[in-house]
Amino acid sequence: MFEWSLQKSSRLVLVGIANALDLTDRFLPRLKSRNLKPELLPFLPYTAAQIKNVLTTKLKDLLPKRSAEEGFVPFFHPAAIELCSRKVSTQTGDLRRAFEICRRAIDLVESETRMKYENEIKEQVLQMSPSRKVLGENSNLATSGPSASQNAKSSLMKALQSLTVENAPRVSIGHLNKVTAAVFGNGTTQRLKTLNLQQKAALCALVAMEKRNRAAAAATASLATPTKSQVTAPTVKALFEAYCVLCKRDSLLHPLSSSEFREVIGSLETLSLIAAVDGRTGSLTSQTPRKGRNRQGLGCSTALGDDKRVASCVGDKEMELGVEGLGADILKSILSGEALD
Repeated sequence: MFEWSLQKSSRLVLVGIANALDLTDRFLPRLKSRNLKPELLPFLPYTAAQIKNVLTTKLKDLLPKRSAEEGFVPFFHPAAIELCSRKVSTQTGDLRRAFEICRRAIDLVESETRMKYENEIKEQVLQMSPSRKVLGENSNLATSGPSASQNAKSSLMKALQSLTVENAPRVSIGHLNKVTAAVFGNGTTQRLKTLNLQQKAALCALVAMEKRNRAAAAATASLATPTKSQVTAPTVKALFEAYCVLCKRDSLLHPLSSSEFREVIGSLETLSLIAAVDGRTGSLTSQTPRKGRNRQGLGCSTALGDDKRVASCVGDKEMELGVEGLGADILKSILSGEALD
């Protein structure tokens, strides 16, 4: 298909979009050897000014024309937008992260507003109810309960429906600080929460293999002094085989194909949840594929070859928190590594 697009008489144009700049080198290495490497057009991360402009424009689009012309921005104070833009630009420059922070900030304001109205309505109900009543004089108290509850719900709905784009409470700097502290405060825990089930399963399999390899290395050390080449980090091929065994045990999870598994490992490496390991010294390193080497096993020749070793960058406590939620039982079973024994 790539050859077809490069022929002089061809009218085929191939356009691909990827989050990684080195995707063609990692997953399409044969293109370069056949002089078919695509032309890359890198898009730089968004700057603070660009993020601010996008957020402000989208928010103003919610206003009527008369209000938009006055420069009023709904739902967010300008200072909060400025803070969000600067925070995201210094971290990732990912516009999607800015949208996520804004959504969570609006949810926080909505929750506070609802609670405020509920407390005000409860206070009004208490003020309207008689404070000193003998039980015999208020014989219909039990029957008035449901009616009072319905009135309170109706008042709450009316109060919320009275809010418009123009008069709704807005996100302040304090709200943004709470959200950004949760998003950027604990990097590893937050990144674990964003993983899908298969990504978590692959990471759990890696942690389980590392525990087993450490135990084996400790047993060997009692008999002889271990050398530097004895590392606990498994190869990608060994990790894939262990992952399949752990997933198939009691039909816990349908395992991915080898190529899909490579993509998962690549995504975990991009998120700095796993790292490449030098097989000779056991140290973390930034490896690049060697030219002229054709490795089989997990598909075609890539930077993620069979003999590449990987190690987890996640602590035990962080991993325990990361397996909570959807599919927790499946992930805990894989993390235990019992099927490897």
